Amino acid sequence: MSTREEDQGIRLYQKKAIAHGCMVIMVGLLAGIMFTFSVLGEISFWPLFSMTVEIPGETALWRGAHIGPIMNGLLCIILVMSLSFVNADLHSAKKVCLCLILTAWGNTIFFIARLWGTNRGLAMHTEKYGDGNVFDLIALTPAFLVVGLGIYAVVVIIKLALKADEQH
Repeated sequence: MSTREEDQGIRLYQKKAIAHGCMVIMVGLLAGIMFTFSVLGEISFWPLFSMTVEIPGETALWRGAHIGPIMNGLLCIILVMSLSFVNADLHSAKKVCLCLILTAWGNTIFFIARLWGTNRGLAMHTEKYGDGNVFDLIALTPAFLVVGLGIYAVVVIIKLALKADEQH
């Protein structure tokens, strides 16, 4: 494979990861609307409409559902863009991009599903926040599965950056 074809392949994976990062950010932005309604205790589109409601889920968890996906999306986008600066090869870029996409979505599922959990998606057993339920399982499982993928992607980028630095 020529260098040009490899560069195009890397850019393709970067673009896919950027798209997923943006989708995850969109989830966070939409959760921000719900966070606002939770803080206010009403659904309000001033001056058109206002209705007092109790939004399910704790306000602190809505804050996390807003900020968490935005941070994960930004992490995904920034790290895949860094592949261009660290002289990544196609194989490494493909693995890093896939790991970061899975990490962003796994963590986003965590932040959203835990809103309806009984123990904040932190455990499947009884602990200080309560007994685990199905939403805790939905929250905990993907986050648990992807934690290693995110770490792996960061380690690969660190190695590529240090290698690129040594070549200069």
